Amino acid sequence: MNTNRLNFVYKLNHIVNENEIGTIEYELAKFFLENFKSVKSWNIYQIAESQHVSRASIRRFAQQLGYDNFSDMKKAAETFDDGVNEFQEFYGYSDFLPKLKSNISSLLEELSIRFNTQEVDRLVRLINTNKQVMILCSSNIAGSVKTFQQRMILFGKRVSLLTSKEDLENAMDTKEQPLIIVFSISGLFVSSLLEDLKMSSAKKILFTNNRNPMYNRVFDKLYHLSAQHHEQEITELLYYTYGIDFVLDLLLNGYILEQKKEGNLHAL
Repeated sequence: MNTNRLNFVYKLNHIVNENEIGTIEYELAKFFLENFKSVKSWNIYQIAESQHVSRASIRRFAQQLGYDNFSDMKKAAETFDDGVNEFQEFYGYSDFLPKLKSNISSLLEELSIRFNTQEVDRLVRLINTNKQVMILCSSNIAGSVKTFQQRMILFGKRVSLLTSKEDLENAMDTKEQPLIIVFSISGLFVSSLLEDLKMSSAKKILFTNNRNPMYNRVFDKLYHLSAQHHEQEITELLYYTYGIDFVLDLLLNGYILEQKKEGNLHAL
């Protein structure tokens, strides 16, 4: 599954969620989302006419999403469906509940072993001692990270969310060396950023299921979310939801307990 293309849909949804109804950005994003399955028939002249906007507005919209022009944006959308079969293979069953329960049970058991109290404490200390903490992830994980981000600010810790190469490059301009935590389940997302990460002297941690030996030379610490002998038993799709939330909940719990220990919060 190509996370860059998933990022395209994420950006369209973000525009719809954040802009007022009736604005050019809102109406164009809404149009592209509603007509995503017929992307091959997209035509800039027809879209401009049907949405009552200029072709220049559509080109600017494409550039706002990070593409050079409308044609490049269309190409990215045309090749998006390479993840549909993966979703259908797991979610497309009538007797889905037992399968889901079995996978979640196995997943949580595995993660409970791999992320014991000692490992959580180590991560929490890093988060606590680094003034700048950045979580770098693809857009299909960003929702979970945003929730974690909002909860952490309630306890006095700001965590930045980065979802693209451009975000990372801008973040590297900071004078202080941040702690960079990367979530990349399949390894596809992080592999596209390795060259940028190599150049950073920041402390770097990676959560992944990919066992590419190159990662050991780039990251200070690797956490594999699954054991090799379990990789065929648990669908990777669930790591993007339950797995990430599990890890982030453990970190939130550990951070709150650390704050209590330091006297920054009242003990319950």
